[in-house]
Amino acid sequence: MLSTWILAFVVTGTSEPLSSHLDALEESGRAHLYNLEFEQAKALFEKLTETAPELPAGPYYEATTLWMEEFSRRGGMNGSTFRTGRYWSEKHREPLAPALGRDFKSLVAESIRRADLRIAQDPNDIDALYFRGAAEGVLSAFHASLEHSYFRSYRAGRRAKKFHERVLELSPDYADACLLPGIFEYTVATLPKTLKLAGLLVGLRGSREKGMALVERAVERGQRTRWVSRLSLSVLHQREKKYQNALATLAELEREFPRNPLFPLERGGVFLLRKDFPSARRTFEEVRAKREAGAPNYGAVPSSLIRLKIGESLLFGKNFARASEELNEALSHPGVPAPIKAQIFLRRGMASDGLGNRRAAEWDYRRALRLDADKITNRLAKRYLDEPFR
Repeated sequence: MLSTWILAFVVTGTSEPLSSHLDALEESGRAHLYNLEFEQAKALFEKLTETAPELPAGPYYEATTLWMEEFSRRGGMNGSTFRTGRYWSEKHREPLAPALGRDFKSLVAESIRRADLRIAQDPNDIDALYFRGAAEGVLSAFHASLEHSYFRSYRAGRRAKKFHERVLELSPDYADACLLPGIFEYTVATLPKTLKLAGLLVGLRGSREKGMALVERAVERGQRTRWVSRLSLSVLHQREKKYQNALATLAELEREFPRNPLFPLERGGVFLLRKDFPSARRTFEEVRAKREAGAPNYGAVPSSLIRLKIGESLLFGKNFARASEELNEALSHPGVPAPIKAQIFLRRGMASDGLGNRRAAEWDYRRALRLDADKITNRLAKRYLDEPFR
């Protein structure tokens, strides 16, 4: 659930009573950010920082944009990241550019400084407390997703939760502050047994029901969190196998942010989980068609990834011949990233097993293992080397 915990920190925002001009800057910036239009979002959030130098909103949003842009560039914002552990188990990670880390942490520090000044003047300043937690939250996400420093991520996440719980103590109707504690409750409650026992020893407890209820409250009554709450709820619904609910939530996101190709990719992933392979294939082919037609922002999704997903929908639908064709096409694209290439070899090997070509299957499983891209792909490749995929 680490990925879901991090998802909670994507553009959480606040209920700060800004003037109409500042409110427009914030809302427009968030719309660009959720459509993956990072340069436009940066420009608007920089303007917010300059126009309201006393508020922590601007530098917080600037930091969030830097993090989200880099996370997206590395493939972390693909739908499966928030549903599986593959991204987190990648074995050969690109080093983080020092300048990016400095810029991000400088912006977080500035947001915290501005919030702390307001808290010093009024310890019960709800909006300042909220932003104080939000800044710790995005720092936690950065530590985990880009620096892969999970202990530092955990500590920042605990600080974020503490501030948001304080907000709810002071103002129980502040629904935006429900999201992060809700994700925390659900995450702790659904830890593997061994980790849950360790958590109990240090006082960590969680409730699946309470976590879901808090996230749902953020969806129903939150303002600045209303969209990330929906995305978080979609992930929780998938984990609970409530796939129809997940699809309904994703439909809202797609309507609101039509230029974000990651939402239809996520929709296709949910169809795969439902074993509705024809719908999954049609969804992925829709993404491919938009990319080929030059739809805004769809170029951010590698063609090889889209072909891989189409190949998976055919593979699991037992159409092994067509799956093999799609996966061959996926490999033909130049510059296929190693994690995607390893998955293509794995799936093509499975398709070859389905066609009864064991030698070709073994060859692809070994190629996937040589790439050594991530633990999940390696585990599956080893399994199917020992016993053919059926």
